[in-house]
Amino acid sequence: MAATDSRTKTAIARALDKTIVAATSSLDSFAIDLDDGQALLIKASSEEGEAAVEIACVDAESLEKKPDAVCSVDWSWICGSKIMAVDTGANTIRLKLDPAGPLTVAVAFWQGSPFLSFQPFRPTKS
Repeated sequence: MAATDSRTKTAIARALDKTIVAATSSLDSFAIDLDDGQALLIKASSEEGEAAVEIACVDAESLEKKPDAVCSVDWSWICGSKIMAVDTGANTIRLKLDPAGPLTVAVAFWQGSPFLSFQPFRPTKS
């Protein structure tokens, strides 16, 4: 699914101006729980052999709570931030968060499988 399709645009529109209450990540997914009970779900995928990002807005309660991944990330620094804007590309999504600042999620391949990377993955120093 392209990051610019109508389902993705709808998911992004539903997440705008919402406040982040929690976030979890694994190697191939990033779930951002929002203050309205929804979650912005970002997943790594492969489309026609190319890395791609899939974006959906889902009921936060429906998400499977996974144990910490091998490379767990403390996302508490984005909690309380509002999603002000979202820019998408074929294999990236850039969230403009207030007050946390920008967060870029990208998809790449490792040993033939898509995975997510985050920049930054911790708060930037002031």
